[in-house]
Amino acid sequence: MDNAIEMTNQIPPIAMIFAAGRGRRMQPLSDVLPKPALPVPGGPVVSWGLRLVARSGIRTAVLNSWWLANTMENTAAEAMPKNLALRFSREEQLMETAGGLALARDRGLLGTDGPVLVVNGDGVLNLELQDLFQRHRETNDLVTLGLLPHLGPERWSRVTLDRNGLVSAILPRGLPAPGEIPLLYPGVMVISREAIETLETTPSGVASALWAPARAQQRLGGVLVSGHWREVGTPADYLDHVMALLGDRTDLHPSAHVGHKAVLKHALIGPGVSIEQDAVIGQSIVSHGAVIGAGARILRSIVLGNVRISPGETLTDEVRSG
Repeated sequence: MDNAIEMTNQIPPIAMIFAAGRGRRMQPLSDVLPKPALPVPGGPVVSWGLRLVARSGIRTAVLNSWWLANTMENTAAEAMPKNLALRFSREEQLMETAGGLALARDRGLLGTDGPVLVVNGDGVLNLELQDLFQRHRETNDLVTLGLLPHLGPERWSRVTLDRNGLVSAILPRGLPAPGEIPLLYPGVMVISREAIETLETTPSGVASALWAPARAQQRLGGVLVSGHWREVGTPADYLDHVMALLGDRTDLHPSAHVGHKAVLKHALIGPGVSIEQDAVIGQSIVSHGAVIGAGARILRSIVLGNVRISPGETLTDEVRSG
């Protein structure tokens, strides 16, 4: 019983999920849906962050929105786990990450006590966070970063730790120096109440408004966590990861209509889709109201939104959105 009480005391009382950004690297898909609302097997991208929060034992989360805010909020509400209460902090102007935290604080959405777990809502992630919670509770960190062994230093920035678990450097992407142990920040951290109270309610990012001041005080910590993370940054990243999640199967939304003799292989077919007879869809994503004409062939492509592919048309390695 004492162990259970101790574990409960380590868990932050509330989480915040960042989901307000424009997602410019994901254009043209993010012109139709916010990046965290894009469909992946098992739900929209943001559902992975919501499930992570709920599995960690946190019962209340705040999600900020700005770009296509109604769509983002409705998508998150539909994907919300039953044991999680979700509140929204809609922004009239994009406040960026630290500014979004400050605005949610000012609105009383983050409570008044204890640290806050922060999760980026635009990644597919399945992590174990107990070591992160324990590190934050047992140290003097203002901010504690959850970190993974690096998956690709040439693609993403690097974090290094000293022997005390404090961040010694945050480096741009590139080959690690000899002897360097590069770590990857997958978008999960715990922020102390002390740090949250210092934030100004102006547009600013966590790197400048939180990490830099914490590091200057030698209070920016990090700890290795276990699990899976994948960025969903560009249409190519998105398609590749959906294919990896699917394996050899096809994921067909119940609201989709599939015509006679249509062939679906290794595909994600989302809500409101109509696929007419004899169409062929392979290694592709088709979602959110797209219409695929009779005999059309969609191969290694993404078709999203109010788009109609003409009968007999062939798409190979293309992105269509509307």
